[in-house]
Formats: sequence, C-alpha cells, structure tokens
Amino acid sequence: MEQKELRQIPLVALFAALAIIFPQFFHFLGLGSVFLPMFIPIMVGSMFLTWRFVILLAILSPTVSWLITGMPPIAPPILPLLILELAVVGLTITFLRVQTSLTVWIILLIAIIADRLVLFFMVLFIAPLFDITHPLFSIAMVAAGFPGVILQLLTVPFTVYLIEKKYPQWRPGERQD
Repeated sequence: MEQKELRQIPLVALFAALAIIFPQFFHFLGLGSVFLPMFIPIMVGSMFLTWRFVILLAILSPTVSWLITGMPPIAPPILPLLILELAVVGLTITFLRVQTSLTVWIILLIAIIADRLVLFFMVLFIAPLFDITHPLFSIAMVAAGFPGVILQLLTVPFTVYLIEKKYPQWRPGERQD
C-alpha cells in the first residue's frame, strides 16, 4: 500500500466517527432519519478518498453505529440496505471526482439520483418479503428522504469547498506528501 493511501486511514476514521455522531445528534433533536445524517460525512469523505477506502467507510460507519447504538436496525433489513446505499453514493462520487472534471454540485446530484434509484429498486423487491405490498411504498420510501437530499445539497458542496481551501493537497490528483 502506498504512503498516499496510508494517509487516508485517519480520514476514514474521522468521517466514520462523524457518520456515527451525526445521526445521534439528529435523533436527539427528534429529527430522525428523514434528514439522512449518515450520508453527509460519507459524501464529503468520498470526495477525498480512494474507492477502497470509500467502501471501508460505507461498511464501517453503519456497522459500528449498529454495534454501539443498535441503529440502524438489522431487522427490518435497514443496516444492509444502508451499507449498499452508502457504497453506491460513495463509489459514484469517488469515480466521478477522479475520472471527470464535473463540479462538486453535479457529482453530488448524480450520486443522489443513483442512491434514490437503488433505494427504490431495493425496497420494491424487498418489501414484499415483509408482506408490504402497497404499490406506492417504494416511492414513499424515496420521497421520505427528500429533506435529507436538500440538506446534502446545502452542506456537502460548501464543506468540500472549505476543506479544499484549507487543505488543497487533498484534492484528487494533487500530491499528498
């Protein structure tokens, strides 16, 4: 493993800790999961991490949160679905950030759309296993996260801008000596 990649380990720890703490803060305020607070640190971290560390972050954050708090629950299968969602969002961001010259806003919007589509189809296929057969249930699950999508669009680009301003070496393609 290169030294450049080894330097990402503390970033994974930082973003994972934030992904565990943010949801607790939101639940304490009674705002619940509708604001998708675990996604924000994962999205910001994905702007700076390589794909291997994004996968680690996507698995580690909700799993450690579950071990500490019992949330997100395993049954119904929120934890595995959330891991998949976070991996899709993170990998989409990382791939687009490294492989294209798209702006943070566009990258974020594409990742959010990819996430919402994955969620829709996962719920569409998994809900009947739990005797949930209402035809609009998948749409309702996707729509329930719209306040979180707005929060992501308001916070992630600004946070990435602040980090890049303070640590320009963290930009993809920059030297990280």
